[in-house]
Amino acid sequence: MSTVLVVEDSVAAREVVMRILRREGYEVIGASNGREALDTLDRTHADLVLLDVMMPEMDGMTMLDVMRKSPQLRELPVILLSALSDEARIQRARELGVSEYLVKTRFSYDELLGHVHKHLARGKAAQAAH
Repeated sequence: MSTVLVVEDSVAAREVVMRILRREGYEVIGASNGREALDTLDRTHADLVLLDVMMPEMDGMTMLDVMRKSPQLRELPVILLSALSDEARIQRARELGVSEYLVKTRFSYDELLGHVHKHLARGKAAQAAH
């Protein structure tokens, strides 16, 4: 069973996404900001991170930057979820190796699950190849 870390400062939004993922059979961990999420990743394993961009303490882009500099977290798939769709931010996320950049108002939960399934399958295939 795959584990997904959901990093979102809005408790309501985080709980909805976590509930949907649990219903699909995933193990789910929640964190309210990037710093808490990195601490969580130090203590536990995740196969995929769903990461909000705008958060207090440590935003999603900063967390992604830290992850990409870490040998343990460099290859971990990350799907960014953002209310912001400006091209500069999307380009920066691509430079940091984001798996997917989804604008919150432009996807359904079914689409989100499709992206989750796709990136978890890629991660399993990459692990099997090593």
